[in-house]
Amino acid sequence: MTSRARLIVAAGAPAPRRGVRRVAPALDPGARRGLLAHHLPPAPRRRLLPRRPAADVGCGLRGARAVVRAAAATPLRAGAPSVAAARLRVGAGSALIYAPGALIPHAGARHLAALDARVEPGGCLAVVQAWAPGRTAHERGRFHHLRSRVRLAVGARLLLHEDVTVRAPDWPAGDPVAVTICAIGDWAPACPDWWKPALEPLPYAAANPLRGGAIVRALFPALGAAAAFVEGVLRLCANPST
Repeated sequence: MTSRARLIVAAGAPAPRRGVRRVAPALDPGARRGLLAHHLPPAPRRRLLPRRPAADVGCGLRGARAVVRAAAATPLRAGAPSVAAARLRVGAGSALIYAPGALIPHAGARHLAALDARVEPGGCLAVVQAWAPGRTAHERGRFHHLRSRVRLAVGARLLLHEDVTVRAPDWPAGDPVAVTICAIGDWAPACPDWWKPALEPLPYAAANPLRGGAIVRALFPALGAAAAFVEGVLRLCANPST
């Protein structure tokens, strides 16, 4: 079974097109609230990558702003390999925060998380990804493999193309929770220095520059600590002007 969703956020809501689950108007850019949508969990895959992404999010017209996040963490079961493929598109003057929730691989899990994101000049994007092996049933270090493939671009300029596969013996000792945040576009979170106050208390964390963005990597001893950090980051990123 495969679950797919397509969400288009625009400053003015056009008529729904065929194949689009939901077309929602963004609130006024100066409003305190924002559009919140729930992310679908990954599904078993029959091929390496689905023909269409499981999550297809477009934040189009100028002034559109949205937050897409999961209601809870997602367990990755043993058996057939699973995939969570997302394609994000952010137009000029728009902002998107994408936080699909922590992934919890169980013993024997084989998972691919594929992200393809493009931001037009003048747009803003933040992507939060978290991996939490060993959080359930004391299955520490027993997943089969986890693969993360990330492609980030601003317009036609490629910022990051990363493809990493990790097997259980390669995971750091103690099974820490790994959080990665990518921020690109014309806003403060795209500057590595902006992250210093949040990262200084953490023993294993760093913010590195991209050409037009920043990538943050941090390790946490428990999922609760990682979740609290992510919540704080989401609150800060909810206002792109700061």
